[in-house]
Amino acid sequence: MFYGNKIKTKSVKKYKISYTSFASGMNTETDDNLLPHKQAKLVYNYSIKDGALKTGMGFKELTLPNEYPELGDRVIQIYQGKDISNLWHFRYYDNLVGERRHKIMYTTTDGDLCYFDVFHYVVESFKVTNIDLFTSVPVAINYRLNGEDCMIFSSPTDPMVVFTQNHLTETYEEAPKLVSVCIHYERLFAITEGERNTLVFSANMDPTSWDYNLDNAGFIQMVDERGSMCALVSFNDYVYVFRDYGVARVSAYGSLEDFSVSQLFVSSVKIYGGTVCACEDRIMFLAKDGLHYFGGYSTTKLNLGIDSLFKDVENEFASATFHNGKYYLACRLNFDDNVQIGCEVNDDYKNNALIEYDLKSGELNIMRGVDINKIISLDEGNVSKLVACFYGEYSNKMGELTYDGKVFGNSVKSVWTSPNSNLGYPDKLKQIKEVFIQSKYDSKILIKTDVEQKEYNVKGSNCTQRIKTNVRGEYVQISFVSENGEAEISSPELVLTVNG
Repeated sequence: MFYGNKIKTKSVKKYKISYTSFASGMNTETDDNLLPHKQAKLVYNYSIKDGALKTGMGFKELTLPNEYPELGDRVIQIYQGKDISNLWHFRYYDNLVGERRHKIMYTTTDGDLCYFDVFHYVVESFKVTNIDLFTSVPVAINYRLNGEDCMIFSSPTDPMVVFTQNHLTETYEEAPKLVSVCIHYERLFAITEGERNTLVFSANMDPTSWDYNLDNAGFIQMVDERGSMCALVSFNDYVYVFRDYGVARVSAYGSLEDFSVSQLFVSSVKIYGGTVCACEDRIMFLAKDGLHYFGGYSTTKLNLGIDSLFKDVENEFASATFHNGKYYLACRLNFDDNVQIGCEVNDDYKNNALIEYDLKSGELNIMRGVDINKIISLDEGNVSKLVACFYGEYSNKMGELTYDGKVFGNSVKSVWTSPNSNLGYPDKLKQIKEVFIQSKYDSKILIKTDVEQKEYNVKGSNCTQRIKTNVRGEYVQISFVSENGEAEISSPELVLTVNG
């Protein structure tokens, strides 16, 4: 009797991974094998809207309306094409014409103080001529002094300067040299250069008067483990003093005898003063370990899944502002991917990213490759713009935020990358057979495994396209890449087989 040999064959199962929505954002913290493959391990220079990958943030030269609309919008010209070191929004009531007006004021890296009008017909900037050059970058704040709106400027190395609506300036040699300021109940509160453990405040209703013996001005010292003071915010009837490792609250009502201090929060990681920003009902800030918000009594760390991007970087040059319900943070991130985008090709860049965080929805977008110096919100009348100045290549430009995926006309590379995982099937060979994708503009698909890596070009179309791939490996990672600025990628689907 003969018995036939039964041949055992490995089973092959077919699967689909549908990226029905990209709205789940990214997670740089969790192990790749524990993440859903449709959640990004890293994404930058895309905006995630309606579940699709769309054209991301960019910048163009600041454009403002013209008082004579038939002449077209104004592209603002920087004074003598100089590099910019800081910028501010000056709001004032023009007593001569009886209406509110607005200027953008800025300093240049060689010390000039300049300005231009937000609502006007002139495109040029003008230099304030009757003051000395600033020898270090000043801070500034709006104030109403002696019945007239003004801007107060102070730097670590220069006398205080008051600039009025009539372009008149006055210098106050005896005023302290300030590095952070806020106005609270008609007093100027400030941190001084060289004495970062002392909070100083001016006489009531006169920020130019600082005689502690005669003028009802004063100071408060804070010497403990919370470190130096780095930022001040007037918020919810208190002055909040942000320190390197903590937050204090100053109650400053009425007479000096009624002033009091409460230490509210101790941090184990450094707080970056340039990122402290009042945002509606909270104060947002960046610390060494990620983003936090402070509600007036306690601090909460935001769980955004991007903490590893802050690892091994310092953010002393970071800047933040609040604009249209979003917290914007220009900072330095560690993408740790051996890729250089935009400004990263230069070894001396300060910042390389702009984070956009929507306070209500929690939506997060990251722009990579731009070295931003300072950002401010310009939101008046029919003008609502995020305005920035820059380090490096664009240091002589003033830009406004766009959503065209370009930085002053140059397209930025946009990347969405999945986890590099075994898809829940360890020790099994996968074969990526094909990808279905709808991409309105030209894009690329990169498929990387532990065996091989392949790249596929996708021609822009309004129809769903089928891309034959045939890539093998146990670990699989897929990326959707756009290099021309414009992007709209939706509902990709990965078809694969798993052996055994």
